[in-house]
Amino acid sequence: MIQGALDGIKVLEIGDQLTQYAGKLLADMGAEVIKVEPSKGVQSRNIGPFYQDEPDVNKSLYFWHYNTSKKSVTLDLQNEVDKQRFSHMVSEFDIVLEDYKPGQMKEWGLDFENLSKIHPGLIYCSITPFGQSGPWSQYESSDLIQLALGGIMAVTGYDDVKDAPPIAPTGGQSAHLSGYFAAMGVISALFYRDIADGGGQYIDISVHDCVTVSTEMSIPYWEYQKAHVNRQTGRHALPNRSSRWNFRCKDGRYILCLNTYLSSGRWRDLVTWLKSKGMEGELGDERYVDDHFRATHMEYVCEVLERFCLEHDSEYIFHYAQSISLPWAPVRAPEEMLEDQHLVEDRNTFVNVRHPELNESFTYPGAPYIFNKTPWKISQRPPLLGEHNNEFEKYIANEASSAAIGKIRIHKCGILK
Repeated sequence: MIQGALDGIKVLEIGDQLTQYAGKLLADMGAEVIKVEPSKGVQSRNIGPFYQDEPDVNKSLYFWHYNTSKKSVTLDLQNEVDKQRFSHMVSEFDIVLEDYKPGQMKEWGLDFENLSKIHPGLIYCSITPFGQSGPWSQYESSDLIQLALGGIMAVTGYDDVKDAPPIAPTGGQSAHLSGYFAAMGVISALFYRDIADGGGQYIDISVHDCVTVSTEMSIPYWEYQKAHVNRQTGRHALPNRSSRWNFRCKDGRYILCLNTYLSSGRWRDLVTWLKSKGMEGELGDERYVDDHFRATHMEYVCEVLERFCLEHDSEYIFHYAQSISLPWAPVRAPEEMLEDQHLVEDRNTFVNVRHPELNESFTYPGAPYIFNKTPWKISQRPPLLGEHNNEFEKYIANEASSAAIGKIRIHKCGILK
């Protein structure tokens, strides 16, 4: 049987919206992830939409997406008996993921300092809005707050709409960023523990830190040039105004015509294409081959491209442009991805997951990367609330006889495609 890259690694996820993505990334790579929930379930089970529009802790599509391949057990960590049961359980696990307010786990006696005495090899990762220390550590937060404070909103928006405000991207961007960083941090700590024999360690993930270092060139522009960047429609935020990239096509869709990275060969191929349609305008002038001349006349270049796009369908423009090495692409709606041949047939980007309790299968996003020797996969549908409570008992029973944690199984993963 082919194993996942993290096969044999055991994770306790005691959290909700800040831990769920990191937990999913580890679970779909083969780790056994047990989600510890209160008796009524984590809050994300109550976030819609719901299967058949019926609100239910086991029917949240939001929860489904972020909790594939996991197991669920219910514990009341404010209860002394359940706290003891959890403490006993920890010695069987490699990793703890938690997202409670700073100080809460310590109050329960379930913080890293206490649990590492029981299990010196434990890797303990806390994900909080502003980290465990500092004057903001107890501040309340949300995705909107993180995107505003972290700088992403300030560089996202429009320059062709008068007095346009900053825009916050939707979709829980800050939790995704911190989830990625947490997963990378945990795997790095596993290597340190099991390859360098360095022992366990504590990882303090601040969502605010993760967002702040993900604003592309905004901070470097200020640090090195003391220049503020400006929001621009569908383009990078820059100190200067860049030329337009998005144009409407004959079929009503928009296409991104990235007019950078134009070598003289690519430029000549583009002009030849425009000429074949009788739409090159003055771009056949040899002066446009020169980067500087073209940059100072880019508004006219955009006018020519805009007229060209209005006369042709987006898919034709996309594929022909790519055939002559132009980095152009149509702006697609999310649902259009489900019909994209490259994703569906060539990359197997979407997978069917069986929900036996509903006697149905549903399409889920699949592997974000392909390992050729340790494949990623969704091993099971998201867990029902408390579905694995009986299985949890085996860890309590095994704790007394368990003397050590198994080493991480490091696989030679081959090439990432």
